Amino acid sequence: MKKLLFLLFTFSFAFSVEEEKLKITFDFDSSTYRLGFPVYVNVKIINTGERDAIIKLSPFDFESFYFLVRTPENDVLDLKDEYKLITREYKGTPEMYKEILLSPGESISRRIDLAKCYDFRKAGFYYIKVYFYPDPDVKVDFFTSDDYKILLKPPLVVESEIVKENLERKEEFQKLKLLPPYEVVDNLIDAKMKKDWERFLFHFDLERLILSFQNYATAYQNARTGRYKLEILEDFKRYLTVHWQDRILSYKILESYIKEGEATVDADVEYKVRQLSYVLRYTFKLYRNYENQWKVYDYTVLRVK
Repeated sequence: MKKLLFLLFTFSFAFSVEEEKLKITFDFDSSTYRLGFPVYVNVKIINTGERDAIIKLSPFDFESFYFLVRTPENDVLDLKDEYKLITREYKGTPEMYKEILLSPGESISRRIDLAKCYDFRKAGFYYIKVYFYPDPDVKVDFFTSDDYKILLKPPLVVESEIVKENLERKEEFQKLKLLPPYEVVDNLIDAKMKKDWERFLFHFDLERLILSFQNYATAYQNARTGRYKLEILEDFKRYLTVHWQDRILSYKILESYIKEGEATVDADVEYKVRQLSYVLRYTFKLYRNYENQWKVYDYTVLRVK
């Protein structure tokens, strides 16, 4: 009997909520904000029904509104510790609520700074939805907005540093394109020593190199779609960068041979694993592409020590 009464109460309550037909929207001062600065949102409550609607607003925003904020990684963003403390220490009472009568078509808005409530730490896109409680004491009765998306950029000083670094990196790679074959191999091994995988992979023609590895070559050539080929290529990149995990102690470029658009370069690389060291001799094969950049398309390895 108690269960039946509860169901009847729930259904009648849901019907009254639907009957009111409140619509919740919100907008921002901008679609882009900076970390460390206010993130103002203007919440608008609109009566879209055919009869008057009565709502109660608490003087404390957290009792009338709840914002579901998702990070760029799709995790729910937590409230700031100091704001959590406020939500525990302060509580409104019915006498403190502001009762508002909204006639059909009328609306009311509330302006809130999300940066005071939520711990925005990372730059990127955030997805936000707001829940509105017409009566702060009845949390089962609520209306929700659609999802909105905003972009939080790094502080200007940080962003300018990132832009500067990216430009410097771009200039560095433009210079790498001009290296002769023996310097390409030297730079490639140096990048491997420093785990600079972007620079390391820059010197390979991966679509040709993958054909020298039988297991990868078979899968790559039999791939039915371009997307699957890209996935295999990404896995091959991981193989090249993760598989070579023994630490390089030293290396020496032995000799290079260049004839028109083809070249070979021999290099000895000394590795160390635990207390043991060994030397591998690499013979890299390169070609000059349409941009006049020398690319490694194959190599062989021989243990010499």
